[in-house]
Amino acid sequence: MQARYKQVLPMIALSLAAFTGQRLSAEEMQNGRQQSALCDSDAVSNEVVLNEAQIIGDSQTPSTSMSTAGKGNANTKWRMFDPNSLRNSNDLWIDGEILFWKSNMGSLDYGVTSESPNRIDDGHVKHPEFNWDWGFRLGLGYKLPHDKWDIFVNYTYVHARAHGHAGDSDDVIFPRWASGVNATPNVPFFANSAKAHWHANLNMGDVELGRTCFVSKWLTIRPFIGVRGLVIDQEYSVEYKGGTMAPFDEDKVHMDTDFWGVGIRIGANTLWGLGKGFSIYGNGSVSLLSGDFDVHEHEKLEDADIRLMNIERDVDNVVVTADLALGLQWDYMFSKDRYHFGVKMGWEFDMFFDQNQLFNFLGSNPGSISFADDDLSFQGLTLGFRFDF
Repeated sequence: MQARYKQVLPMIALSLAAFTGQRLSAEEMQNGRQQSALCDSDAVSNEVVLNEAQIIGDSQTPSTSMSTAGKGNANTKWRMFDPNSLRNSNDLWIDGEILFWKSNMGSLDYGVTSESPNRIDDGHVKHPEFNWDWGFRLGLGYKLPHDKWDIFVNYTYVHARAHGHAGDSDDVIFPRWASGVNATPNVPFFANSAKAHWHANLNMGDVELGRTCFVSKWLTIRPFIGVRGLVIDQEYSVEYKGGTMAPFDEDKVHMDTDFWGVGIRIGANTLWGLGKGFSIYGNGSVSLLSGDFDVHEHEKLEDADIRLMNIERDVDNVVVTADLALGLQWDYMFSKDRYHFGVKMGWEFDMFFDQNQLFNFLGSNPGSISFADDDLSFQGLTLGFRFDF
């Protein structure tokens, strides 16, 4: 009996030591994962693989566990998209978007209609109607070797238009943008018809330094900082005909505003995984730009070739821009996770504050002017793709 105890006790001691060592190793691994999982995509994905391996390992032999885990890793094309999980890639990606946006510029009203030339009777404020226009955005990104940071450069272009017309009726139009220097004292100043045409070109470039972080298995956030450069060219023309303004002529007011600015931008891109490659994306940013407005306003009687006004205004200012986007995204990884292709569709809002720096006259006194200081905005549909290679 004693001989049997001497044989069994060492075996029990060895088993307890092995069991205790395995539990300590698992606890250490768990603590390490909890400390490093935040903002680490590998930690989150590895945690899922380790958990699957532990479950498999409890019920199968080591050789069977390895083969089963290998099958699970082969099906990574449907997991949450992680740009840092690509294998043997060049760490580059290209991004392209088609924009179908509608613009809006505040305080472009060009007159007030009235049934009476002596007072405002059944009046209506007339403003241009803004069109839906096409644009595009192109980008190139590179994944840096330092701490999974990335750098992304993109360029956005949108052409915007708006048109307005008033007249062809018995109503008269009290003008907003005419200087009134040709007005006759004590005589109502009005036109019989008016046409307004506005168009703008938006040119915007962004440079971002960001990092994709896994908040959970199905949620990522990419905070970024960077620089934004912005150039907006606007032209606004209003033509008044007839009335006491130009009885046998056309009074044309042409206004031009050119803005350029450079500043700091900060924001974040989020991705909320739904499964099967689908995700909801929500992006936003804000920037402060130091820039310059160059404003020119001209007024002329076309047929008589008489210049009534020629004014320039130069303004240095800090402006704010903001953008928000929300939509649906689908991602697919292929060729053994070497390449990634994604498509998205969503709605975007872009605000450019204080872009209307035009001024108009309050009365016949040329020194009495009022400034608009209103905002330019874009909103509309965005269709895009991304290819990592």
